[in-house]
Amino acid sequence: MRKVYTIQKFEQIHNDIYFSLHDSEQAIQIQPRGQVIVDSDNMAFIYIVEEDGVYSYLSFPQTIWAALLQIAQNKRDPFLAPNLLLPNFAEELEYLLWNIQDNENYGKEFVQAVGEEFAAIYLD
Repeated sequence: MRKVYTIQKFEQIHNDIYFSLHDSEQAIQIQPRGQVIVDSDNMAFIYIVEEDGVYSYLSFPQTIWAALLQIAQNKRDPFLAPNLLLPNFAEELEYLLWNIQDNENYGKEFVQAVGEEFAAIYLD
């Protein structure tokens, strides 16, 4: 069964972003898969991980997008606390951001929200 873990907190330490899960979820054993997709219905970006031989998701809702903007601007992959690197995150996110711009296949509301939050990326 596919699980979805919603990221609700982040912390910047030096130039790196560290995302946190709820205390009850911190003992999970996951392996990053290096792919970011979107869940436009739930206004979230999704990072795919593997857990016990099946794929699970780390969900990054709109409340966390400020951290995603920093990742896209700095082009540095983030970590899942305490020290699990999420490889290929920055590159995949950047690709999606450019693909989402003015592309209503993702849904008008999602495209508009991404455009507003990531305007600095589109202006560069």
